Amino acid sequence: MVVAFAMVVLLGFAAIVVDVGAAYAQKAQLQNAADASALAIAQDCASGLPCISTKDATAQSLSTANSNTGHPHPDTRFTGSKTVRVDVDTRESASSPLGMSTYFARVFDIDLLQVRASAEVTWGSPKEAVSLPWTISECVFRSFLSSSQRSELDSTGSFTGNPSATRVLLRYDENTPSYPGCAAQNGYTPGGFGWLDLDGGGCSALINISAGEAGSNPGVNFPSPCMSALSSLMKEPFLVPLFDNASGTGGPATYTLAGFAAFQITGFRFSGTPALNGGLTSCTGNCRGIEGYFTRFVSLEEGLSLDPVASDFGGTTVRLSK
Repeated sequence: MVVAFAMVVLLGFAAIVVDVGAAYAQKAQLQNAADASALAIAQDCASGLPCISTKDATAQSLSTANSNTGHPHPDTRFTGSKTVRVDVDTRESASSPLGMSTYFARVFDIDLLQVRASAEVTWGSPKEAVSLPWTISECVFRSFLSSSQRSELDSTGSFTGNPSATRVLLRYDENTPSYPGCAAQNGYTPGGFGWLDLDGGGCSALINISAGEAGSNPGVNFPSPCMSALSSLMKEPFLVPLFDNASGTGGPATYTLAGFAAFQITGFRFSGTPALNGGLTSCTGNCRGIEGYFTRFVSLEEGLSLDPVASDFGGTTVRLSK
């Protein structure tokens, strides 16, 4: 009798070690599958590709490729207008019930263990971010969209495809170019070049799109706290807020913000800094400004919050939320 009771205890420990351990290993594999599936579906949606009709096929393909669970079974659904959730259960064959077979737990009449992993991904426009303290006119930005992209942006708050990669030289001398339908001098307030109030004295402006506006930092020279950032400005795109209205002059001036875009700097020329690097050779004499092009890809600061409702202007972000 002692041996019989001891065997029950030993089998119980074996069930914990072998079966529960195997379940944890399966769980880790399924989490990879769920994360990959949800991110892929959200990326398709954010890029304007078909995603609703293809979500199940995408989830099945990514779940199978990113797990070693035999025949994982994903369940995909949209939990919000810009949020997708994928639950993946383990399954040993295409026709078998959900779960993994046990070994020693069968002694306790437990033939299957239910193992599931979940992932939820949200995409949307950046709502808050630490950005270079500079803003660009929404009207100027729209000049680099096709007519169909502008129509789509007006009707949906986003657009399919990328902005034109044509370089734009935003300058603030008397030769500043005019864009059709846009205000003169790039729409900037008199006495400024779109520099925004600095955040805590550093080279950043904390932009909250829900606040609707940002204060102006008068002057046209590159902000002195940002000089150390010049060498890294052209390494990757950064978020730049777009304004649709500017009012006032000097320090009290404000910019009414409309959203974010992603901007890749290719050159710059400021007083006291090197000449325009990698940019247009036509920027000579008294020319001062920043050159670059709009792109939807951007490196995001950790802690960036997303707004699934606000216009994204091509700067849509995808992030695991659960």
